This record gives sequence, structure tokens and C-alpha cells, in this order.
Amino acid sequence: MKRILLLPALFMALSRPCLTQSADHDRTGTEKYLSEIGERFNIESGILRETKEIYVGLPAGYNDSTEYPLVIILEAEILFETLAPLTRLMAEVNEIPHCILVGIPFYNKHLDYAPKITGVPESGNADKMLDFYREELFPCLEARYHCTEQRIIWAHSGLGGIFCTYLLLGPDDQFSGILSSSPNLRWMQEYVKDDTAFVKLARKGRIFYYLTFGSAEEEAYMGSMYKGVEEFRERLEKEAPGNLVWKFQLYENNNHFTNALETFIDGLRLYFKLMEPVKDPK
Repeated sequence: MKRILLLPALFMALSRPCLTQSADHDRTGTEKYLSEIGERFNIESGILRETKEIYVGLPAGYNDSTEYPLVIILEAEILFETLAPLTRLMAEVNEIPHCILVGIPFYNKHLDYAPKITGVPESGNADKMLDFYREELFPCLEARYHCTEQRIIWAHSGLGGIFCTYLLLGPDDQFSGILSSSPNLRWMQEYVKDDTAFVKLARKGRIFYYLTFGSAEEEAYMGSMYKGVEEFRERLEKEAPGNLVWKFQLYENNNHFTNALETFIDGLRLYFKLMEPVKDPK
């Protein structure tokens, strides 16, 4: 029943102002509202040698005396305007604690998020991106806002799925939650089939991993992409270490795009349900 109540409320939230608003009148006398759903700033990254644009959606009633979990989303240039009010709404109806949503655009530099992949010479930048997160992005966010140590990341499809898989199986341990919708694991076989992958994972702290696919995804996705996800799910069932809290979900009737939204909603709800209890800062 919660899903039935939540989704209509979502569409109401997406049609109303989120953080600030100002009224104006057009020539018909109808009030017009100009709204903002968050903040935006740039980081001059010495690690990446470029300017990184960062979007931030603050929770309702944000104040400097409380700390908030960070939720990171990739492809922010497309999805921030949808997921920022959604995150705020989910907190307002007590589905999740109040969080700070941080959006990082992909633009056309997807391979910035790819680890070294045999046969793909442009790959290998993921570690540099993770250094940017660790040494520049997160310190900047912590200086501007009050954040807990909980960091959850959501990414979708091809390169987003590659990055999430590398976060899980690679050496990085910056994230306590990883939400991966409709990933393409074809390029990650040397990682997901590595005999030592789960040994490395077991050395990390407690991690939540949510892996999903939609049953109505297009044929291009339901072929080799879904086969790779199923094979990885089977390995997780047999070998996942005890520090990994994970769940796989095949969503009935979800296509490639609706699966992204549902993974974000359910992934956040499950993270805060299955990981250590978190006090709502509000």
C-alpha cells in the first residue's frame, strides 16, 4: 500500500516548488511560480584537471545543527530535477531519513568512470575519479554542509553499472550503499569472475548492494546484459561475504527507464531498513 500512496504524491511534488519560490503574474492575472530545486557550484579539480559541476538538493528544514546522509547520483544533468524532489518527498512521508542529494553530471565523459578494462584503451580513469571524490568532492561537501559518514550512490545502465561494480569489487570503500539499476556487466567480466574478488570485498566494512533489472527491458538489454546480471547474482548467492548486505530484484513490467526510478526508490528504502538504524535528523 505504501507504493500506491507514494507515487501519486510524487507527481504532486514534481509539479510544485521544492526549495524556494517566487510569485509573478502573467498577462492573464494567473500567478506564476519560479522555483529552484537545489544549489549548484563548481569545483576546480586539480586531480581531474577540469572544472566539475556539482548539484545539491537539500532536505526540507535543513539546518546546520544536524547531520545528513549523502546520496550521490550520476547523470545529474538528466535526472537531478526528478530525483531531488523525490528524495525530499520520501523523507517527508517517512520512507527514508532526510538526506542531502548530490548530483554529478556525466555529459559525454562516461569513460571517466571505467576502471582498467582489457581491450579498452580509453578505460582506466575510475581510480582518478575516486581520488577526486575522496580528496576534493567529499571534503568540499563536508565543509559546506553537515554530513554523516553514510554515503549511498545510485547509477544506471552501461557505464554507471560498470562504476557501481568496480565500487563493490575494487579497492575503494568510500560508499556504504551501492544501487545499480540495469547494469551492463559485459565489460566487467575480469572483475566479476575474479577468484579473489569476494576476498577483497570481505576486507571492507559493511556494504549494502542493490542489483536490479526490468522484465520489460528492450531486447538489446534482455540478451547478454541480463545474462551477465543473472550470472553475477548466482555468484553472489554462493559466495557473498558476510559483510555484504545485498538484494537482487527483477521488476515485473519495468522497462529500461522505469527501472531506474523504481530502483532509486526501493534501493534507498531498503538501505535504511537493512543497514544500521539511522536517526532522522528532523
